[in-house]
Amino acid sequence: MTADEVASHCPTCGAEYRPGFEVCADDGTRLVIGAAPQDPPEANSPPQAPVDPPVRWVAVASFAREEEARLLSGRLEAEGVPARIDPEGRAYYYGPGTSAMLGQPIRVLVPENRELETRLIVEELERT
Repeated sequence: MTADEVASHCPTCGAEYRPGFEVCADDGTRLVIGAAPQDPPEANSPPQAPVDPPVRWVAVASFAREEEARLLSGRLEAEGVPARIDPEGRAYYYGPGTSAMLGQPIRVLVPENRELETRLIVEELERT
């Protein structure tokens, strides 16, 4: 047996020990013969935070000028709807207001689950 080989492990914290140790130096638990299991016991593992599904963004409006898209995006944010514009900041690569010359619209995006609510807000804004 070499000095690197694991002789025992702590069942509480999973620390591994060479031959000659009988008690965990960290928590005082009596060691178990053999290497620690790859997956720690559920009772000893920290609680996992739930993973939110990725947000799918959908376009609800498009504009020739980034400024107009930003105005709508800001209004939606004020209404409590997360919004972003796509592509972000592209209009200023060639100078202010050049997105119309490039012929590519600036889209306002919202989370898919807020699309219907957003379309109602946009319709209301168009009427005023």
